[in-house]
Amino acid sequence: MARLLWLAQVLREAGLTVREVPGWKTRGGSLGTIRGITCHATAGSRSATDADEIHTLLHGSATAPPPIAQLYLSRTGQWHVIASGKCNHNRVGWAGPNKGLGNSVLLGIEAQHSNRDSEPWTEQQYTSYVRGVAALARRLDIPVSRIAGHKEHQPAPPPRGQRSTKTDPTFPMARFRDDVARAIGGATFGKDVEDMTPEQAKQLRDSHFVLAQGVPSPTGAGRVPLHVWASWMTGAVKALATAVSHIDEETRKQLQKDLEAISQQIDGVPGEVLAAVGAAETPEQIAARLREVLGERAAEVGALLVDG
Repeated sequence: MARLLWLAQVLREAGLTVREVPGWKTRGGSLGTIRGITCHATAGSRSATDADEIHTLLHGSATAPPPIAQLYLSRTGQWHVIASGKCNHNRVGWAGPNKGLGNSVLLGIEAQHSNRDSEPWTEQQYTSYVRGVAALARRLDIPVSRIAGHKEHQPAPPPRGQRSTKTDPTFPMARFRDDVARAIGGATFGKDVEDMTPEQAKQLRDSHFVLAQGVPSPTGAGRVPLHVWASWMTGAVKALATAVSHIDEETRKQLQKDLEAISQQIDGVPGEVLAAVGAAETPEQIAARLREVLGERAAEVGALLVDG
């Protein structure tokens, strides 16, 4: 599998703060197809800084050669991209969702935490963990059931010949997977959902994702909330209305391109989402709002849209 050069972009598109550690794009060994995600805690001191923890991930420890993980999650909720290739974050597991799998096919995330019950997981860090893993699982197209805690992958007692057992992270993994499922719209409840076809389930996940994460930005840079996208659409209509007042053949061609661009933006939003957003408005109400925006040029724009 090619290097995971999309890591930073996918996390940013999920609305998370991301730092790129120099050299990450070429760091790490050869990967296979990623089949699961392992969630870790660093088990470092509560006074350790991000720089301290990242230094360990980059240079290794007494039990793990570097790099130790592809991603690091600070207590602040900020993500740091460490490597794009294979990292040494776990052994071949003898239990859990990813039993029998090892570093070459598992993505590793180290979260800054003492891994002691005396340290609670803050809402800020936990929520960022959920959102980040949801975005990664969606990009990798892996089921939520393939998200495992290190403690599930290498639990005690170990099999013969193994000694490295783990207890991280301290939060319940079943709850974490449920939270990730909700973050990506992976509904797992109710008979209606159970009876869905794969295509219907995909549409539901896409709708949930758009409502939670926004739609692709018109500028091509990440995602924006629906209300920002709607504001952009209003501005585009106003620009078209202004152009109609002095239309010529060249302007007509440009308007056609603009209309096609708007159409593509609309097509990029699942119908279920658009229906939900505008469910309270009748076609007549929508037309009235457009007439307010276009003013005296409403008829001209309407004719242009009809005639092309």
